[in-house]
Amino acid sequence: MINVPAIRYKFEYGLLKFLNMRNSKVKNYQKEGLKLLEGKVTKLPSEMVFRPKFIKQSSCVKVFDKIYLFISKSNLYKPKNEKFDALFHEVGHWLHFQDLPPLSVSKSIWEKADLEKIKNDVSQYAVKTSDGREFVAEVFKGLIKGKKFDDYILSLYKKLKGPEIKTK
Repeated sequence: MINVPAIRYKFEYGLLKFLNMRNSKVKNYQKEGLKLLEGKVTKLPSEMVFRPKFIKQSSCVKVFDKIYLFISKSNLYKPKNEKFDALFHEVGHWLHFQDLPPLSVSKSIWEKADLEKIKNDVSQYAVKTSDGREFVAEVFKGLIKGKKFDDYILSLYKKLKGPEIKTK
């Protein structure tokens, strides 16, 4: 049986990789962003691709055993304090996909979560999915940027197997 999404992502990833392989802005963004993460996590992606800037959405997609990391070029032009937010968020997904709990477990944990508290303490986007995946990526981004969260948020992050962040 042919898996159309797998073929689509593989093709899109390969095409974008080819189109951006000589783009110095893209290379510098990736290098600078990953340097900010260096030493804070156990592992980093070896590659990512950049979508045209009119596609504002960045994403991380897992299809079978392959994880595709897409960053929008619109991030290259953001102010310094938010320039790497999408990268941190998507790397949070990338790391989470390495040790993702079963969907039924995530949903069971998430259905008991205090969504209003999460909206206030983390972000509106953190409650977007019904399994806590966006919550994990948003908390990861916040932790990388030095944001402090209370025990409730950190406990929920840990229950959902959020990626560990090394403290120096």
